[in-house]
Amino acid sequence: MIKLIAIDLDDTLLRTDLTISHKNRAALRAAEEKGVRLVLASGRSLPSMKNYAHQLGLHDKPGYLISDNGSTVSSTSPFQVLVSHTLEKPLLDELFDAFAELGLPVQVYQDKTILVTSENKITSVDVKLSGYERQIVPDLKQSLTFRPAKLVIPGDPELLKTALVRIRKVFGTRVNSFISKPYFLEVLPLAADKGTALAFVAQQAGLNRENIMAIGDAANDLGMIKFAGWGVAMANAIPEVKAIARIISAADHEDDGVAEILERYVLSN
Repeated sequence: MIKLIAIDLDDTLLRTDLTISHKNRAALRAAEEKGVRLVLASGRSLPSMKNYAHQLGLHDKPGYLISDNGSTVSSTSPFQVLVSHTLEKPLLDELFDAFAELGLPVQVYQDKTILVTSENKITSVDVKLSGYERQIVPDLKQSLTFRPAKLVIPGDPELLKTALVRIRKVFGTRVNSFISKPYFLEVLPLAADKGTALAFVAQQAGLNRENIMAIGDAANDLGMIKFAGWGVAMANAIPEVKAIARIISAADHEDDGVAEILERYVLSN
């Protein structure tokens, strides 16, 4: 029996216009009425998730939010950061140097601001997605005053594929690295992953994997889809996600794919 559903936001629950459809919202509400707990699990930082959590009423009840691709896990009511993985020095400095050699900019997130080492058109996309402001900080490596939960590298998809191979070769198992969107390469602390974060939430909630559904579409969702007893790939998911999923939705994120899955496997008698 499914008792908890972890749902990715972008390209899963959210449509391209960054809204939650009426049908998806109604299906989520119906699942909660049946006693199912909802957990948003996103690559977004926590402030960028809060609006969607409020829309779904998640801050009005005890629950969990997984943010920063699993680097951060928070409780909702009362609010408390329960898990916080960060990139430590000198590893952080080495990563900055590696991406400088590759000629790629580096982004970090501070409150509701994207700090980025150089001007580029992809960061403008992130501004639209997150609703954050942007600040160009050429000396970010030297001026950074906090340890970030992750680095985001914006760039041309073909360049990022090459960069990912390079980063994995140089840093090996020291970091968790992947391409979350074709134009975003992300580097997280090794222990940070949506799968390990969901395992933590399951332990806190006293649930087994067989009671958990996870729905996603991209490489950053692989961990939680592997962990969940009911791993779901959206119709628009990348091939790697579809290959490991127990279920693949017929509809994509534009056409209420989340509602379709809930109606078939959670709300049906």
